[in-house]
Amino acid sequence: MGYESSLHLVDVKIKVRSVPAVSQALKTKTGRELIRLRFFLESAVIDSGGFLAFKASKDKLDSYVPNDDDGTVPALSGKWYEAERIARWLRRYCEKGGRIILHSSEADGAAWGWEFDGRGRMRPLDLVPVGKWE
Repeated sequence: MGYESSLHLVDVKIKVRSVPAVSQALKTKTGRELIRLRFFLESAVIDSGGFLAFKASKDKLDSYVPNDDDGTVPALSGKWYEAERIARWLRRYCEKGGRIILHSSEADGAAWGWEFDGRGRMRPLDLVPVGKWE
């Protein structure tokens, strides 16, 4: 999508055996499949618990207060043109249950994303009604 949205990393834990590969990608940002992910790779870090997070922006205009311990935030705003490509790259490295969620900052308020199964697969997520009318 090409409009303003926040990309949230929710419980995106990198598998222990995948930490070296993801760390290398975050450090070097090189490789044919990584070219389009450059902004994401420059912004993301693996925290001490093995979870993916974002470095707080230098302008301090993040939606979240940075973590006191490592200065990370769970989401960054921007035009996330390559969001699905990011999810497709991450799916092979993530444990079960991690999610990437996009929330529109524009008038439609849309929310969507992907969930990882821990076996290299992902499925789309949408904001949908749940339950009965009250």
